[in-house]
Amino acid sequence: MLKKFILVSLWVVLAVGIYWCNRTTQDKGEPEDSVEHGEIKEEKRTDEKMDGDVEKKEEISRAEALSDTIRVLIKTDGFEGIYHNTLTFVCDNGLVVKQGDTVKEYAEGEEYMLDKSCFGDASEPVMITGKHNSMVQITNLKRNAPAAYRGSLECFHVQEGIVLVNELLVEEYLYGVVPSEMPSSYPLEALKAQAVSARTYTYFHKKDYAYPQWKVNVDDSTTFQVYKNIGETAEAVLAVDETRHEVLTYGDEVIESFYYSTSSGYNGGARVWNAQKTESDSYLPETGNVVFAKNDAEGEAAYQAFIDNGNSTDVEFNEAWYRWQYEKDLEGEACGRFLRRLYDLSNAQPQKVRIRSKYLSKEQLLKEGGIEDIRILRREKSGLVTGLLVKTQNFMISVRTQHAVRQALGMAGDTLVKKDGSQYCMGDLLASAYFYIEKKYDNNADSGDNLKGIIVHGAGLGHGCGMSQNGAKCLANQGFTAYEILAYYYNGAIKSVDDL
Repeated sequence: MLKKFILVSLWVVLAVGIYWCNRTTQDKGEPEDSVEHGEIKEEKRTDEKMDGDVEKKEEISRAEALSDTIRVLIKTDGFEGIYHNTLTFVCDNGLVVKQGDTVKEYAEGEEYMLDKSCFGDASEPVMITGKHNSMVQITNLKRNAPAAYRGSLECFHVQEGIVLVNELLVEEYLYGVVPSEMPSSYPLEALKAQAVSARTYTYFHKKDYAYPQWKVNVDDSTTFQVYKNIGETAEAVLAVDETRHEVLTYGDEVIESFYYSTSSGYNGGARVWNAQKTESDSYLPETGNVVFAKNDAEGEAAYQAFIDNGNSTDVEFNEAWYRWQYEKDLEGEACGRFLRRLYDLSNAQPQKVRIRSKYLSKEQLLKEGGIEDIRILRREKSGLVTGLLVKTQNFMISVRTQHAVRQALGMAGDTLVKKDGSQYCMGDLLASAYFYIEKKYDNNADSGDNLKGIIVHGAGLGHGCGMSQNGAKCLANQGFTAYEILAYYYNGAIKSVDDL
């Protein structure tokens, strides 16, 4: 008994030491991670914006930031990359193709195919527009709807391929964002709230260039906002038009209006991205119960009770994503895949995922035969998990930030079961970081052997910061207006861009 007590004591001291060491380099992550930056079609979401996705260096003038146009980089099939090999364009009213002083016109329905050879020796980009301001379709670009674009399409020739940039009016850009981020079947007031939030997010990111070399503000993926994955709809166009030019502000500045799919019941606020919340983040309310953040047995028991029972007054109480379960196998090959994932994450994000051993190099982690323990090291008052510890026989692995925790526990192809019993095939990211862990051991005891697996009892979908889109739908169904919905999720005021 004495030996066991000493071993347990040493394990606790080491775990706490690792955690506090990790806390010395707190950073502010970005949404998804984008990422998952709020796309509500769960089966399509595989990622969210994270630190380092896009390097922002060049700021632009306030007048340009508040101008009525935006430049959007159009990514390849599946939003996987930025360099295209070949692009085929067509327009019902005909095309105008311009490079430098050379202008060519194509008839109605006539295709124009662009590859590297079309640029010749000229350094100028190729500009493509539809006659009579009509939309141009890219026939070989795969999206969930035909890839048809308003405005102009500017093509740059670089060594890696062709970079495609769509320049258009912000309001017309939103025609393609709103239906891609929220189902058009949702109530109009929810769609209007989505339109204002999306417009605000757009103008916030017009303050600088995501891709300075092409003077591009955003791309069309979950790194920012999904654009044109779903075609324009009458409902979405109406929502944009009825909120024309309206944005959310705090202290007369446009805010970064994060949004996501479904709430766990509490909102993580700015602590989702920054544990050291500041006054400038006050437009993002944080809700919850301070007992959850005690990081002790009492706090965990309280949070487990909240997950298990829910709160019938939560606006999304009857939504499928309000609660979910994920049973994760940790034996044999499954254990090997999990350790490989932790190892790869440590190489990619060494400040967030740290592998420690007293004697062995971290490469030896891949030879470990089992997982002895997984435990939560830090939880915010909203219930958000921002610290996780994994123990093997010879290693301690600490994981920091909600996004890294979701990356660590997620496994593409595994099945998650939602509250209504429906199944969801997971991508590389766990649905949310609002969860508790139930441990399963080889001998069915409470501890002492390698883990056979864990059951992750979770809540919500997405990062949990800003506006819940399913929450907006539920509030709209209760009679809330778009402006009441926005006030429910953000602090600040709504203003016209023209008045800023």
